[in-house]
Formats: sequence, structure tokens, C-alpha cells
Amino acid sequence: MSDLKSSEDKLLKTKEHLKILLDEGFKIVNENRFEFNLYHSLFRRNIYGLESINLLLNDFNSNKKFREHSISILLRASLLDYLTTIYLLTFQLEKKHDPSLSKAYENEVDKLMSEQIRRSLTLSDYERKISFLDDKEYCETIDIYREKFSNLFDSTKPIDYKKPSNSLKYKAQDDLKSQVIKKRLDSFSNKMEGIHYDDVFYLYNIYSKYDHFGTTSMLFENMNFDLVLKNFLASIFHISEGIGFCIDLMIEETNCKSDFEKINNEIGLIRGVIHSKRN
Repeated sequence: MSDLKSSEDKLLKTKEHLKILLDEGFKIVNENRFEFNLYHSLFRRNIYGLESINLLLNDFNSNKKFREHSISILLRASLLDYLTTIYLLTFQLEKKHDPSLSKAYENEVDKLMSEQIRRSLTLSDYERKISFLDDKEYCETIDIYREKFSNLFDSTKPIDYKKPSNSLKYKAQDDLKSQVIKKRLDSFSNKMEGIHYDDVFYLYNIYSKYDHFGTTSMLFENMNFDLVLKNFLASIFHISEGIGFCIDLMIEETNCKSDFEKINNEIGLIRGVIHSKRN
């Protein structure tokens, strides 16, 4: 059997299991639709992203290779969610074995949660002038963030409505960049046997060329179709694994009572079909 035929067959079988995984995933999403926390949100993102990828993979073949661009951008976002999840998991596992490290884990969660708030509230004078929000609405938005995420603001500092990010506990240097994730996972690698996060970074970096236009993204228009499929399959392999890690965090950190047996079974079957970290 040719490499291309093998990849096409694996994709067809993978899609059969994806349908069941997504059905179970949306069932769990619906059961927990009123939950508002990091873990359930990451789970929802995984399911929503995978469902969109699955739709684009319908009837995907060499004549529809143009879909590669959109699929690759979606895969990149999901792969970053995978990396974020296992980054948090390393701290959570340390906390589990040594409760005195609970604060360190909470700090990492807070840094992750704080980053988008800081970016959302950091507007230049010009941006504030052209913003769709007037000053009153902008201040109300700041108050909403403070109310919902009070633990991320420094309670000893009065809110500065001109520069509200100054009132946050965490600053730009605390952002969870991919380099920070990589350094942490490298330091933890001896405890991560069987987790091929380097492959995920490899795929994530490939898909960055689709997300940001340049000469490499132009060259990728002529990438061999079999290689495109192999990279897609490898990505789905890891994203499925990441959903499993996310489920672990949901159970440990939120005491979620949903039944995960069927979705975990499908995750195992998908990884078995794809079989290797990168065909």
C-alpha cells in the first residue's frame, strides 16, 4: 500500500472515531454549560476546534488541498491549547505529590488568566479615542473584569482607569509565551515519558507559516499532499491526547462528575488508528 493510500485510509478511520468523540464531547459540554472556569473553557475550545477541523476534513482530497490553509490555522490553535494544558499539568502533578506547592500552581493559573485581561485593557490614547466604547463603557468594562477576576488585581492599589493594567498583579514579563512553555517542559521531560511535546512544537511551528504570510507559506502551497495528511494525522493524535489531559485537570480541579469513559475510549482508538507520533 502506498504512503498516500495508507494516510487516506487512516484519515477515514480517524473520522469515524472523531464523530463519536465529538458527540460525547458536546454531551459533556452541555452537561457543564454553566461552569465558568479555566478547565471547562479549555475543554470546550478543544471540542469546538476539533469539530471545525472535522467539518473541513469532509471529502478532503488532493482536489481540495486549498482547505489545508484553514485546517492548519485551526490545528495550530488547538496544538497551542495542548501545550498550555500539559504546561499546567506539570505544576498540577507537582502539587498533587506535594501540597505545599499548591500556591505555585495557583500562580501559574493566575498568570495565564491575567494575560488577556492586561492586553484587553491596555489601550493607547489614540485607541481610546477611536474605540467603539466611550469612556463610561470602558470604565464599566474594567469594573466587570475586576468583579469576575478580583484575585488577579492588586487589592492594595486603587484602580487606575487611565492605565488599568497597572492594577493587575501580573505584568507582560509574566505572559505564558511558547518559549516559557518549552523551557518548563524540557525541565520536566524526565517525568513525561511517552509525551512527545517536541513533535507538537514542530507541528505548531509549521502551522505558524500558514497563520502568518511569508515566503515559506508560499512554498507550502506546493507541499506534497501525503505530507499534508501525515501532519494532519499527527496533529489530531496529539490534540486527542490533549483532550485526555484536559479531562484529567477537570476531574482533579473541578470535581467534574461527567462520565468520561466513552470519550476516553475514543481518544485511545483514534491514537491507535494513527498509531505513531508522526507517521
